Amino acid sequence: MNKLLHVLLWKMNLQAVIATVGILVLASGVGTYVYASSTSNFQQTINIGTLAIDIVDASYVTVASPSVVMSTATFSFACQTITGTFGTASQNIYVSNPDAADNGWTASLAASATTAVWDSVGTDYDFNDNGTSGCADSGVDVDTLGGQMTVDPSVGTLAVGQCNSCVTTNVTKGSSTAYVEGTTNSITVLTGAAASNDIGDWKLTGVSVSQKIPEEQVPATDYDINMVLSIVAS
Repeated sequence: MNKLLHVLLWKMNLQAVIATVGILVLASGVGTYVYASSTSNFQQTINIGTLAIDIVDASYVTVASPSVVMSTATFSFACQTITGTFGTASQNIYVSNPDAADNGWTASLAASATTAVWDSVGTDYDFNDNGTSGCADSGVDVDTLGGQMTVDPSVGTLAVGQCNSCVTTNVTKGSSTAYVEGTTNSITVLTGAAASNDIGDWKLTGVSVSQKIPEEQVPATDYDINMVLSIVAS
């Protein structure tokens, strides 16, 4: 009896081993299948921006038609000076350097042309003639008009724009300068040194502007002149 029982148990164990081996073979077969990766590699590029200067409002939106209204003058038999402010809370002078000028930059203000004038339907006068301290025609330019404009950025207020980590260190305001045709056609408003933020933006307000008006200049309400901001990398 014991021998018969021993044989039966041996056969049962053998069947269990065979079943286990079969399961292992099946499992091993399942593991041989190769699946595609479930991980996708997303890629992106952020390009360097463009060095730019603009006139923007408090929300950094470009002002469509920026302007500077000078003080009003009254007809005079003597030379006189009017004043104005370039750059206000609603019309900021705005410089943006999105990693485009790592060696610095220079922002300047100039007339649309060296031959530009304060234009009126009735008559004109100059912005860049230094005769008699700007009051009269010097006789060295292409016209016979007196008058001279001076721009003083040094009295303005410089501040960081939208950048959260930028500083005004190494960004300097220009000095008081008068336009002289053929000699000083452009006036520096701001300068960013090589050590200034490579990625940054700044705004300038309160730049002083003065204009000498020649004696006996004809009265008119429509005198105007176009002045243009520009910026170049160092």
